[in-house]
Amino acid sequence: MSEHIPEDVIAKIFQRLPVKSLIRFTSVSKRWRSIILQDPHFAASHYQIATQNKTLSHSVCFRGYFDSDCFFESQTTSSASSPVVKTDLRCLFNGENIERYIWNPSTGLSQKLPDPGVPNEFQIFTGFGYVSATDDYKILIANSRLEEGEQSKIHIFSSKSKSWRRIQDSQYSGLSMSVLGTLCNETLHWLRFKQDIMVAFDLADEKFRTMALPVVEEYGGHYFGHLGDFGGCLCVFGQVDVVAASIDLWVMREYDKGNSWTKLFNLRISDQPDKQICYVQPILVTETCTFLEIHTESGSDRRVAKLVKSYHNELKIEEVHVDRYRHGMIGYEESLLWHEKFEVYTCKSKSEDQMKWNQFWGS
Repeated sequence: MSEHIPEDVIAKIFQRLPVKSLIRFTSVSKRWRSIILQDPHFAASHYQIATQNKTLSHSVCFRGYFDSDCFFESQTTSSASSPVVKTDLRCLFNGENIERYIWNPSTGLSQKLPDPGVPNEFQIFTGFGYVSATDDYKILIANSRLEEGEQSKIHIFSSKSKSWRRIQDSQYSGLSMSVLGTLCNETLHWLRFKQDIMVAFDLADEKFRTMALPVVEEYGGHYFGHLGDFGGCLCVFGQVDVVAASIDLWVMREYDKGNSWTKLFNLRISDQPDKQICYVQPILVTETCTFLEIHTESGSDRRVAKLVKSYHNELKIEEVHVDRYRHGMIGYEESLLWHEKFEVYTCKSKSEDQMKWNQFWGS
């Protein structure tokens, strides 16, 4: 019957359906698969409508250490977000070589990137984003030998030129920078821990600058630990209060306005404050809750990893324990956005884990 429905009518119906449903529909026919996975205009329209209607859904992908990368696809509460592309950038390690891919976790499609030609150095910080004015995806990597006084070598990959190029070296180097840049306003952002400042890189003009963090005098510096995105605004997390088992969430309400920082929430991260919390990593921030990866000590020097959902406006958390060999999580927005000449990259998941995660995320 679908063969008698005009393609533009099918596309208009599909544009209002969730990504998970559309991925299932790709097995119905070659025609449907072509519309859903091979039409960049449809993908862009679908993303734009979901953004406008505030129906974008979020998921988390899981990095395994001792086997193939694992991807647990589970829907969270839909929430408003900024109209920017957030296709996840994955780096796959193969022996001493680093293979880099642009990968959309929702569709499983990926494109292998050419080697930037930076051997025998540490990759100290990186980032990925989109420049709307030129319709260009850009990737930044900063490499260094970590020698004292050495500047970072900055390489940029452009999807339009399909090549890497080196730009002016950066003074930001060493291990005091957060690794993965947070994208906001077509600009990448990192924390510089020792100085309690935020470093920004404008993807359009390809220049670094610094931005102000909130002033929290009672902590005397070294207070902020993680950057994130809250409804299209930059957010930053304070250090964990181990006694209260909580963490502060600050939001920059006006971009690049230092006086617009506001502490919105004090997030609960455990129901047992006396437990030894040794690692906290925010994964994803939605309107109603924040997801965090948390490790605690559990006797005999053994760490227990779990994913915690902390609600913003109530003292309530939910949690699920994680295989300690599979921790390392990245939150992302579900979309069909893609780039030319994608290759198929498939991920494995276990049915038992899938059921546990679907229950946790409410899908």
